[in-house]
Amino acid sequence: MRYNCLKFIAIFGCAALLSACAVSRSVVHIEQSETIENPAEGPEVRIVEVNDNRQFEIDPRSPDIPSLANDEIDDASVTERAYGRKRNTYGMALGDVLTPEGKTVSDAIAKTVENGFQAAGYRVLTPEDNNYANAKDVNVDVTEFWSWLEPGWEITVHNRSDITLTADRALFTDPIRIKAESSQPMQMVLDSDWQASAIKALQEVREKITDALLALPKP
Repeated sequence: MRYNCLKFIAIFGCAALLSACAVSRSVVHIEQSETIENPAEGPEVRIVEVNDNRQFEIDPRSPDIPSLANDEIDDASVTERAYGRKRNTYGMALGDVLTPEGKTVSDAIAKTVENGFQAAGYRVLTPEDNNYANAKDVNVDVTEFWSWLEPGWEITVHNRSDITLTADRALFTDPIRIKAESSQPMQMVLDSDWQASAIKALQEVREKITDALLALPKP
């Protein structure tokens, strides 16, 4: 009898802890572990701007629309870090998921774009590189990058990404639009699952950027 009571208390405690975690804000890194070396030779580019154009709402009609719990949707210091929103089994919105302070979704996208160009044979230069001023400009516009839950017998974590690359005409004349969607079913969603979903999405975006660049004639 005493064992059953202790077991019940343990289960109840875990459930309460998980519920509290779901309601609260989570701060989770989404840095990719893979590193792609800069080619020794190749067309030289520089990533000039990454513009976060995502639109946030307080009470969206569907969970795939970026949202926050309050008027923080007008605070860029918060929205630029937000990439997911927790929900309960009834679909009710709870706590949100942010990158750590000092890190943004644009930072993660910039690294993804950099890796995509490098994997396609382009040299990505930084201001510390000698020929940075002569490298071809690349600009990135982020329309979507968001993870959300679909409750049910199995919980599914979805991510949708939509970014557009524009560049010096010597690189490519028409903008390159990259769209990706992914989903992962699971029994319970922890902070590590939000991280895994976002990283998987970034990897898919990187692969699509590389494929798009390889399909173009080299400048």
